[in-house]
Amino acid sequence: MLLGAAGVLSCAIVVTGYANGGPAPAAQGSPHPAHAAPSPGASGPPASLERIAAALGCRAEVIVDAQELREGGCTTGAGTFRMLTFSSDAKKRAWLTEAQAYGGTYLVGTRWSVTGPSRSALAPLRAELGGAVESGGGHGRSSRHDHAP
Repeated sequence: MLLGAAGVLSCAIVVTGYANGGPAPAAQGSPHPAHAAPSPGASGPPASLERIAAALGCRAEVIVDAQELREGGCTTGAGTFRMLTFSSDAKKRAWLTEAQAYGGTYLVGTRWSVTGPSRSALAPLRAELGGAVESGGGHGRSSRHDHAP
């Protein structure tokens, strides 16, 4: 299944809804193999939904499995997380540009993004996978980027 611009934008709306207190999806998926933790500021190699979910301590429910992106979600004691992997960094950046207009807090790595309830909820994931924390400005506000802890 391929998603056009409208499909990607609808994913952005769904992701932001879950990150901002929407319904929590059921948890399911598969664990990832062991891996070394990168430095918090490093983007690191592309991570799979399963690897991201395992780093969060949950199992991802895969919602979209398309050529351009995979989207999943899970809930932990820290809150509800939405995770996306992309076929390219350009597609990731295009998605983020649209999604950040709705607000939210994002951990962004190489061809992946995770939306979480807060910066502090994303901190353990950042320590394990690297990436940069970005905040969506929400309707007319600017974005904030944190590349170092």
